[in-house]
Amino acid sequence: MGEDLSRLRRALAGQARTGSLGFRLLERGDVAPLVLPPWAVDASEGPCTTLVLVAPAPTQFLVHVHPWPGLQGVFAASAGAFQLTRCGEERKSLLQVRIELRSPRAVVHGLVSVGAEPPPALPRVLPERDAGATAPFGDPGPEPRREPLPERMARFEGAATLAGATSVESVLLPSPGYVRLALAPGCHRFLASGPDGAPPFTLLLAEGDEESAERLPASELGDVAHELCTLQGRKLTVSVDGTLTEAERRLGVAHFALPGGLPGRFGPQVAERLLRALGKSQAPRRLGTLVATTLGVQGRTPLPRALLPQTCYLAAVAIVHGDGKQLALAARSGPVSVESTSRDPDRATRVTFCTGRSGAVDIDVEARGLGVAWQMFLFQTGPARPEDG
Repeated sequence: MGEDLSRLRRALAGQARTGSLGFRLLERGDVAPLVLPPWAVDASEGPCTTLVLVAPAPTQFLVHVHPWPGLQGVFAASAGAFQLTRCGEERKSLLQVRIELRSPRAVVHGLVSVGAEPPPALPRVLPERDAGATAPFGDPGPEPRREPLPERMARFEGAATLAGATSVESVLLPSPGYVRLALAPGCHRFLASGPDGAPPFTLLLAEGDEESAERLPASELGDVAHELCTLQGRKLTVSVDGTLTEAERRLGVAHFALPGGLPGRFGPQVAERLLRALGKSQAPRRLGTLVATTLGVQGRTPLPRALLPQTCYLAAVAIVHGDGKQLALAARSGPVSVESTSRDPDRATRVTFCTGRSGAVDIDVEARGLGVAWQMFLFQTGPARPEDG
């Protein structure tokens, strides 16, 4: 490492100005911001800015650069080294850089330089770290034939039953025409599928007029898989849009009961969003005692708490207001840390953790979006195993 850093500094010696960004000790999953000095984007120093990151050769890390129109924003290091030069207005994107470590643990060193032109390319300075050209993708061969439609629906019914569905039904989905469904409170899995080679279609779920229907386009294979949860009974009209050709399509519907102990005093809308955070039909069949609930807004919110020692908990958070883009939840108890990020479009997530002997835990919620408000629920699930303490 020392020799590699010396060679990099010699390669940057021809630049107008070069400085060290120090080093960072990171662990797997850490995402650390990298702050450049003001002179790194000062036009009087030079039109081009170069960022160099180097770690031990086996290290794998990603570099996230602030999005800029027409430019790549995420880069993967090659054999523990990375170099990026941007000139003119484009180098303003380097004002927001984050390093995401993929290896278990590593020290990452940083250098930054400004000059009239880019310095020598990294493979010329550290040729032993050049991984070479990326191999082209191989030919995976033809796609396997799908199961016949009856077998597909039977597999859907079997999987839902094994997952704890209280009822599963399969009905013919006419085209043209519609199917009326009376949904009981709970979570419902849908699978709409047709024979191979059938024209593409869009599944419409409507409670009133067709103009306000939820539109679910079929996948490349010609299937629509969807799930929704409701605290109150609903009547849906299900129809097909996109083709007037008659085809034998079937609709499978599996019903899952609401989890026991689901708090309903915050209203049905909040409870339905909590169900998304809990995994919808994959939510625990019974929730533990609700220990605490917290409201928050966009940005990062630390929530240190003193809980029962050697006890396990489930934390779930969901966006309840505003245009949320992403939601992250983390919990750290002693040396153990867990985290989870929401998946679009649910805008909700959850983590499980167990406290140590002190019972202290640091919970963090980070919400991104416009006018966002979120609500977090903390459930006690049971005692920790002896080795978790």
